[in-house]
Amino acid sequence: MYQSFVRWVGDKPWFRPVAWGVLPKVDTLLLRWGWRATPFATLLLTSTGHQSGQDHRAPLYYLEDDGYVVVATNYGRAEPDWSRNLAAQPLSTVKVGRRTMAARAEPVSGEKWSHYLSRFAEFYPPYRDYVARAGRDIPMWKLVPLPEVA
Repeated sequence: MYQSFVRWVGDKPWFRPVAWGVLPKVDTLLLRWGWRATPFATLLLTSTGHQSGQDHRAPLYYLEDDGYVVVATNYGRAEPDWSRNLAAQPLSTVKVGRRTMAARAEPVSGEKWSHYLSRFAEFYPPYRDYVARAGRDIPMWKLVPLPEVA
């Protein structure tokens, strides 16, 4: 029931300001402890600011496929900072549950992009609306975990 509610409310115009302003902050705090606010698989990405060089954290829904696939819809708005950060510096840190790992970001394109977008829209249909509303190419990234150094 909670999952259905989140899908329904996710793209309501009155909810977008809450989603943009509040949910990322709440999710970031919860994900640091291995919890999450939504019923969907969510990771915490730490990327290096493309201008500032500082760490930036972003909670993101993901798909698993030999890594973690994330999509930069930003609710149909401008490309999010985390995506521009990955384009400039593909090395990042990913926290999934209580596990934290180094990862390398690889852009997803072509048929894989369409395939993954369909998979994202299966669990969260507003993704298709975000893509349509954006009026820009939507970057998608595969975060590939790097081998642990002993």
